Amino acid sequence: MNYTQTIKQFERSPDKKGAVRLNDMLNSYKHPLESGNNPIIYKTFIKSFSPMQLGLTVMNPGAINKEFYMTRGHIHKKPTPEFYILLEGSGLLLIQKGKPKIIKLKKGEIALIPENYAHRLINTGNKKLKVLTIYHEDSQPNYKIKFKKRFFKR
Repeated sequence: MNYTQTIKQFERSPDKKGAVRLNDMLNSYKHPLESGNNPIIYKTFIKSFSPMQLGLTVMNPGAINKEFYMTRGHIHKKPTPEFYILLEGSGLLLIQKGKPKIIKLKKGEIALIPENYAHRLINTGNKKLKVLTIYHEDSQPNYKIKFKKRFFKR
């Protein structure tokens, strides 16, 4: 089975899946759209291998008032690290504990999110962004986090 088939199989048979639309994250954007437009920003697919979980985040390309599509972002209630691996597309990983730090994702490389760091993905490309995430099932994400850095199309 090749790499593309593995991703497709992951998307077809997850233990849990979800879709995040613009209306689910209006507070995340500086100037959200006021129309009835409610696009899917990203989808998640989770496979459980207790006590670890593998996630696949598939983010569409696009922008809201020139601000790139991004995940809601979160911080773990229980201090656990998380790993991100870029599979396809191009994007950034924003991590924040005090001062924000930007990591340019490189295909196949592992990006570590240390304990007690908030984090968010940003799709800066013209294609879908696909990122594999590895984290402990007890991490308990807290989405009530304010990020200090924003990313806009030029």
